[in-house]
Amino acid sequence: MDWAMASRVEFSGGKATKLSKYGMTSKDRMERAFWSAELSEKAGLAYHVIDSEWKLHYLMPHETQELVAHSKNLRTIFSFSSRHYGSLKLLLQTLNALKNKDRVGLNVVVGNPAYLDWRELRRPSIRTLVDSIKFIRKNFNDISVLVGTEGLTGTAAELAADYDLVPFLLLDRNLEEEVATVRDRIGNGNLAIYVPFLISENYPRLLHDILFRLAGYILRRRWVQNGLRELGYDPTLPTIRAVVQEKQPLSPELMASSLGEFLKKAASTLTVYGNADQVTERLKTFKKLGLKIIIGLPIKESDQQIASLGECVRKAA
Repeated sequence: MDWAMASRVEFSGGKATKLSKYGMTSKDRMERAFWSAELSEKAGLAYHVIDSEWKLHYLMPHETQELVAHSKNLRTIFSFSSRHYGSLKLLLQTLNALKNKDRVGLNVVVGNPAYLDWRELRRPSIRTLVDSIKFIRKNFNDISVLVGTEGLTGTAAELAADYDLVPFLLLDRNLEEEVATVRDRIGNGNLAIYVPFLISENYPRLLHDILFRLAGYILRRRWVQNGLRELGYDPTLPTIRAVVQEKQPLSPELMASSLGEFLKKAASTLTVYGNADQVTERLKTFKKLGLKIIIGLPIKESDQQIASLGECVRKAA
């Protein structure tokens, strides 16, 4: 467990890959996963986190074998939701099929409600997470494991301390308080953070792209919903779509309004964006907090964005 709590890691970065964005067929998703792995290696990143979201997007055991074999200089981290029915069975089959697990890790989360069916929504978050971690440590004691903290920071931190896991935080407001809560339980152990990002010199366009492409992600935050209500707006996707249109720049009137200011605050809180120097400085603030593993989700998938992330991580280190 070379990046588990027992050992210290150097400041390093990785890329998150959402398979649901990569096409309708398994073949399409695998081709894009290979592409993503190749660019991550070329950018000097250390990790490639495969985020399946829906059950139908989990890779099959033979596909994980192919991806790991293709990613010789990366640690490939496969995500599993503890509330997905059948996820532990697939996890067991996946890891048993891998001849060499040295370059493999797991990311265990309870799962976003948006990606659960009605039966899974009724499954208890904490109990399924605890059961999943116990199952993994019973069968694969030496594998490196990230544990998602969203919505249950205290529980995740306790599991990290008890089972030698790395807490995986989500970039959000009150980040410093979240880090302090985890530190109270794990001491100086390693921490990871999930960071949606967009790197460019075109600042006005950056904010537009974030609000358009990441509107659903931003609106899932309760504080964002409450803030929009306080301003007199319905906190729904159509509300954002009405003021942030795909091919239209953000209007000066919007940006000067209380709604524009709030949306700008939400975007800057939940994502990292700006030119390379600005992004590098933001990463340095994470480093000062003791967040050593930065997993970036490109808001726009491109080779340039992945390469830029690698460069910013190197400069921040």
